[in-house]
Parts: sequence; structure tokens; C-alpha cells
Amino acid sequence: MDQATTSPDVRQDSEIVDRVRRGDVQAYGALVERYEWAVLAAVLPVVRDVHAAQDVVQDVFVRCYTQLGSLRDASRFGPWLLRAAGREAVRASRRARRMRIVSPPNDADVAAEPEEPLLSDEREQLLRCVQSLPAHERLAVSMRYFQGCGVHEIAHSTGLGIGTVTKQLSRALSRLRDQLKRESKSWPSTMKSNASPAR
Repeated sequence: MDQATTSPDVRQDSEIVDRVRRGDVQAYGALVERYEWAVLAAVLPVVRDVHAAQDVVQDVFVRCYTQLGSLRDASRFGPWLLRAAGREAVRASRRARRMRIVSPPNDADVAAEPEEPLLSDEREQLLRCVQSLPAHERLAVSMRYFQGCGVHEIAHSTGLGIGTVTKQLSRALSRLRDQLKRESKSWPSTMKSNASPAR
């Protein structure tokens, strides 16, 4: 396939990773754009703070860039990245707990820094639920509903068949509906659409 006529949005991860390994540093930006919401979905339920989670997301992408040579199968970049995100989120959570023990905030600090939620309650709820999914389903759901990728695009980026991606989305949506029902909360409107290809 002619690289000049291939959009970066539909290139498979393995192709982009190979380009980065050959010295095309700018190509890594396509992976960051593709997976930033998926990484945030993995990090936020553990870190439980939007600002801290965004810092962890940046750290994860930097760390994975420096360790890209250790990735044996370039087509598995997404799951590899999410596993790294989970480990980094746990480390960040532990560091935050140690800091709170050493330096508990006083009333003045709390009053001076009111919480400003950057995500809607609905999206935060959805992120927490997505975190409970298996890694491959979490990746597909994050790309589909947080980044607006179509099923064809997800298939291209993950190297999976369209039928496989559709089945993953269907199973994931079923799991999410069950979990949200157990929590007795309303089903987010953004998730009511089915798993059929959007583009």
C-alpha cells in the first residue's frame, strides 16, 4: 500500500511503531493521539484525581517511548501500553498516599484549592466502568466512544478483523450495561448507539 495515500489515522500500530524505531520521532504523536483516552480510562479510576491522572498519562507515553525497543510484537502496542499505564497508575497512587501521610493538608490549603471537575459526572462514571473491562475490550471501547473511532479504524489500528472488533464491542457494552444497572445509575446517552461501524 502506498504510504503517501495512507492516512495516519488508519495505519496499523505496527507500522507506526516501526517508523518510530527507524527514527521518525514525529510518528509517535499518532500513537499518543490514538490512545490518550484509553490510557486516561485506565489511569483515572486508580489515581482518582483528574489533574494527577493527566500527569500520569504523560509519564506513561514518555516511559513507553523510551522502552519501545523492548516491545517484541509491534502490533500489540495498545495492550502493552495499557499494562504500562496500569502499573504507572498504581505507583502514582502509592506515591500520593505516602505524601498525604507525610504532609496532611490543612484547612487553609483545602479552602484555597477547590475541586474543579474537568470531566462530567457521566464521563467519570463511564471511565470507572470501562476500567473493569478486560484489556482488549477496554481498548476497543475507549477508541470507539472516547475518541470517536469507527470499527474499521479500530480494526486497522489493532490488527484485528472487523468481526472480532464488533464482537469485542458488543460484549463490552453488555458488561458495561450490567455494571451500570448494578450501580442503579442511568445509562450514558453516548453509549446507547450499537457497535456497528460508524465510518
